[in-house]
Amino acid sequence: MRLGILGTASTARFFFGQRAENCEIVAVASRDRERAHRVADAYGIPNRFGSYDELLADPSIDAVYIPLPHHLHCEYAVRAARCGKHVLVEKPAALCTREIESMLTACREGGVMCMEALMYRFKRIHARVRELVGAGEFGPLQYVDFNWCFPIRLLRRSSFRLDSRLGGGALMDVGVYGVDFLRFLTGAEPVLRSAFIHRDRPEGVDLFAHVVCGLGEVVGTITCGYTADANYYVVAGERGSVIVPGSVSGRMVENTASFHVVDQDSRHEERFPRENPYIKVLEYFAACVARGVAPEPGLENSLHNIGFLEMVFREAVAI
Repeated sequence: MRLGILGTASTARFFFGQRAENCEIVAVASRDRERAHRVADAYGIPNRFGSYDELLADPSIDAVYIPLPHHLHCEYAVRAARCGKHVLVEKPAALCTREIESMLTACREGGVMCMEALMYRFKRIHARVRELVGAGEFGPLQYVDFNWCFPIRLLRRSSFRLDSRLGGGALMDVGVYGVDFLRFLTGAEPVLRSAFIHRDRPEGVDLFAHVVCGLGEVVGTITCGYTADANYYVVAGERGSVIVPGSVSGRMVENTASFHVVDQDSRHEERFPRENPYIKVLEYFAACVARGVAPEPGLENSLHNIGFLEMVFREAVAI
């Protein structure tokens, strides 16, 4: 699969200079033509374009990766599908369910595949936790607590994440991972019970959010924001629990899961080597395209995630 990348965002850099099975990165586009040339030269990418539409018009490119600001995901996914390109789009896939439905229609009419790049699903540590939950190692689950916050000082003031017009805000940025993780781990659809949002101003972005939901018999919580430093999740059942710190992000570091087994009053750790989950997503997507098999999760999964976040925005209490 010959891949073109729309933009030179930070997540795109997890692809640059990397090898991927069944896929070759052959093009990069930027609205700044000089930047496209600099990136292409630095990573040996043969084709570079000064606009996204130029790249989409190239018939030699099979698929595109879209790591653009959130408000552009739907627009360029639809344009790519109409140009016959398969689409790997960064999270969130879109800003509302209406946009995702238009992406589904465009991909169906264009005969192409589309997948949201939920890279954390491809890290071995999360697959291991899910395996243990499925095997009943923790007993009946009681709650899952997902946290991803980082300080606002780590963002440039010009960052789209701080502009509501560009799809910014913590819920769309990192909260979407929490929604997907609860669904990924439990296999249940969340039912909103309460939600709290803090904004920088009445019409500004959500700087912090806390969500409580029901997942069958399990209580799920999501905390996300730009006001603190927290990146971990806790999965707790009647017979045991696991704490997994710092592993949901795409950073290529060693990860550790800390387990506690109540019946044995024992604690142990499992370590997982550093890996690049973005390349794993890309390789999986390329394999799906090669085999003509729809990727999982598909956009229908994204529709559930965004539908739940729409409900959070409607029902949340301002704090």
